[in-house]
Amino acid sequence: MKVHKLFIYLLIAASFFMITACGGGGGGDSTGSGEVAMSITDAKPLLPDGATNLWVTFKEVLVHKSGGGWKSLPLPETPYTIDLLQFYDGETTELVPPVLLEYGKYTQIRLVIDEEEGAWIRFDNDDTKKYPVEIPPEHLKTDKNFTFDPIDQSAVDIIIDFDLSRSLVVTDDGSGTLSYKLKPVLHIVYASEAATINGKIAQGSFVDGKNARVTVLLYNPDPASPGGGEYEEYTKVEVSESGTDPTGFSIYWLVPNRDYRVEIDLDPDSDGFDYDEDIDANDLEPGEVWYLNSDIPI
Repeated sequence: MKVHKLFIYLLIAASFFMITACGGGGGGDSTGSGEVAMSITDAKPLLPDGATNLWVTFKEVLVHKSGGGWKSLPLPETPYTIDLLQFYDGETTELVPPVLLEYGKYTQIRLVIDEEEGAWIRFDNDDTKKYPVEIPPEHLKTDKNFTFDPIDQSAVDIIIDFDLSRSLVVTDDGSGTLSYKLKPVLHIVYASEAATINGKIAQGSFVDGKNARVTVLLYNPDPASPGGGEYEEYTKVEVSESGTDPTGFSIYWLVPNRDYRVEIDLDPDSDGFDYDEDIDANDLEPGEVWYLNSDIPI
């Protein structure tokens, strides 16, 4: 009889444990949720001479769940204005504070720009004037083929690289009046997995009065897509002589396990480039740093 009662007690205790673990008994969500946060950054972008600020005002961030719908994520404030030129060389700023998101596969992120505030650029030769930057009316979308899945007790920290070097289009109407348009190229990577490429340029390699241009190309292995089987431009950065020998530079927030090619042009006004190096996907694993030219100044 005592054994029988003990069995009943153990059965009740086990049932209670299972209900609690599944989130039952208290009105909890049986599907569960995990923490997600997003930050935004840019490389040291190649922009029109004298550009000092480029403000973009965000209205909303949306994520799409596979088999579900769109969900709006909170911003630090609404609307939320960020000067992208203040966050480069590995610096980031918060876009979406940590928020709980239901378990599941999320396949797309959209950044919604505030229609009234939009985007503006300012130059150091006229720091009292802001010039409007036209943005296409559609939502800003991140790279394709990126998915994330919130996991319990493991925060998902996402970096969105707002690649201004490839995004800002400058048009001259023929009379010297310039207009600016933003066609955003957005890269996305997990913060914990992002890879980095480091390089050094010897002081004597710089051309007087000119900044070096570093172009990073990404190999597209999909033969069915446009440009498949070839290297495509991923990003560009400008490297100014630091006054010390050598001048170091870094390309941050790279998607790991991909094939890259780096081309360095010491005189951007001339044809061709002065140095190039291929980096194999196996050499750029999550969190790894690759040193160009075996860390010898170029």
